[in-house]
This record gives sequence, C-alpha cells and structure tokens, in this order.
Amino acid sequence: MDTPAKVLYVIINLELGGAERQLVELVCGLDPERFSPHVCCLRGGGPLLARLAARTSPVTVHASPSINYRKKAVAAALLWRHMRELARLARCVRPDIIHGILPMACVAAGFAARLARVPVLVTSRRSLGCYKEGRFLLRQLENLVNRRADAVVANSEAVQRDTVARERIDPRKISVIYNGVNVPADGSVQGWRALTGRDIRGPVACCVANFFPYKGHLELIAAAGLVARDIPGFRLLLVGDGRERAAIERAIGAGRLGDNVILLGNRSDSMEIIRASQCVALASHEEGFPNVLLEAMAAGKPVVATNVGGVPEIVRDGETGLLVPARDPGALAGALLRVLRDGPLAERMGRAGRARVLEHFSMERMVRAYERLYATLLSNRRGASSGP
Repeated sequence: MDTPAKVLYVIINLELGGAERQLVELVCGLDPERFSPHVCCLRGGGPLLARLAARTSPVTVHASPSINYRKKAVAAALLWRHMRELARLARCVRPDIIHGILPMACVAAGFAARLARVPVLVTSRRSLGCYKEGRFLLRQLENLVNRRADAVVANSEAVQRDTVARERIDPRKISVIYNGVNVPADGSVQGWRALTGRDIRGPVACCVANFFPYKGHLELIAAAGLVARDIPGFRLLLVGDGRERAAIERAIGAGRLGDNVILLGNRSDSMEIIRASQCVALASHEEGFPNVLLEAMAAGKPVVATNVGGVPEIVRDGETGLLVPARDPGALAGALLRVLRDGPLAERMGRAGRARVLEHFSMERMVRAYERLYATLLSNRRGASSGP
C-alpha cells in the first residue's frame, strides 16, 4: 500500500467493556505507516475516549438520545438514523475498510458500507449467538450483513462454530483472531486499604464481569457462602455493575454474606484488583472469549471458571486454572478452596498462565493478525477490481 489504508471502526460507545477495550488497544497498536484508523461511536462516548485522544486518533461521537430502546419501533427508527449518519461520515472519510464491533454497530456498518460504497466490510462476532434469541429484527439484519461481509472476525473457535451453525455462513469467510492482553510488568502490588478503603486480611478471589444474568453471579455468591464456612476470612470482590445488581444484593443479604462479598462497582483499575487477589473466578453460563481470564493469567493468577464456550481455549484445566460445570455452586466452591488452600499449586498455575498468555494471547499478536487480515482483504479487492 502506497498510502496508509483508512479503517473506519464502528462501535456503540467507549464505556468500560471488554470489546471496547480491545478496540482501543487495536487502534493504538496499528502500524501508522500502513493503517489510518478513525473511530465512530454511535451513541455517545465514554471513559476510553481519553486513550484515543492521547494518541490523536480521529473519533466521531454521535449524541446519545434518551429513549426506550426496548420499544421495537423506536429501536428500528434509531437504527435507521445510525445508518444514515454513518453513511454520511463514510462519504466524508472515504475509508478503504469499515469494521463493525458488536451487533448493532455491525448492522449499521453493513448498510452504511453499501450506501457509501466502502470497498471492504468487516464484521465481528464476539460472543455466542444466544443474544439473538427472541430478537427477530436484529437476527435477520445481522445475519444478512454477516453474509454480505467480506470477512467476519470471531474471537474464538467456539464463536466460529456457533456462527456457522446459526447463520449458515461459509466457514472460509470467518477468521478467528483471539483477543489480546497487555502483560503487566512485575512490580509492587497495592494494598487493599489503598484499593478499596478496607483492611482485608483473609484470602481474596475477585470476579470482573458486568452484572448480566448469564455471568452467573448468583451461583458464584452461593459458592462464596460455602467457601466462607471453611475459611471465615474469605472475601469475594465483585467488580462491575448492571441490571442484576438488585438480585445480587438480595442474594448477599439472604446468605448473610455482607462481610464476605464486596461490591466494588465499575473500576478503571480492575487489573490492580486482579493483581492483589489470590485468584480470579468466573461463573458464566455462556462465554465467547472472556477477556478477564486473559488478564488474570497475564497477572500470574490462577483462575476458576466454568467450562463453557471459548473458556477452554484460554484455560488449560489443571495447568493454568480449574474448570467446573456451569450452574454448580458446589463445584465452584470446591475449586476455589483447592486453589486458596494449596499455595504451591496456585503459584504453578499462575506461572503457567502467564507463559501461555505471552505465547498465544499477547496484544501484539492480536494487532498483527488484524493487520494481516486487512491487507489480504484489500489485496483481494484490488485484484478483483483490476480483473476482467
């Protein structure tokens, strides 16, 4: 490429979510001599905007309207508005590639690419397709856009299989690019007083996950109650927030676990919480490729997680952590007790996890994989354009 290829990324916003963090790291890591990124947020900005501003990456932020997204007619009208605004932006930016991140952004990107005649369309599948159940319009539109995309990026083999099964997409169109993580340098760990304002002296497990039903917080709280019977000083720290917060608070109260389970809310320093904990737990009922497990292993921490979706592609059971069945608080509690009680085992798992991340899931590896995909797609498009 004689000049940097323009890539227009489309996402809903830049709040503190896993997909949002991955996008920011990708934009900041692209080779500026080969790619010129531009990010469009469809519904307002977010705290991650500052990172892009520091790198002087262009960002377009559309206003976030205060409406009821659960009303289908309103949601459809808003989607049409996103498509038109994005098409206008694409005509101004004139990107070589438009890349949608997360479902609604992928739909908007797909139609905008067609309206603005963008040469290459890339969409993303970052989770299993359960979110489409009961959402007829989204399912039809996203499936249509994915079939017409030049490439669909799945972040795990499990997501690729699910996409092929649900959408009947040619598997050759789907590229698996694992999420990446920055491995923190070894250094001093902050104390709990500085991190939480509390003096915590017992063993600590943390869970970093939005409060959504499929994340399994209720089973994890039940497991924490079982662990606390054997280790009274045990603490479970929950980092995140969401619509399940009231149910989570009720479960903590019903189990009389107010001293054992601590809600920390959304945090920008979740990695520091992970580094200060003895292990990281994730009790999800389904997962595509959870970033928190990468972060835990990068920090040298053993993980206890449910054996669902793309989790076993990250965690090697018995080597970098322990995998248990979903929706089984007793199995979760047993795995947590094993890791917390056996210091040498936890240390071995932590070292093995860090080595695995360095070899397979570094941020550098992820960024270079996207660059190769973009270059291949542009080369194929230009070859087709110059053909008979």
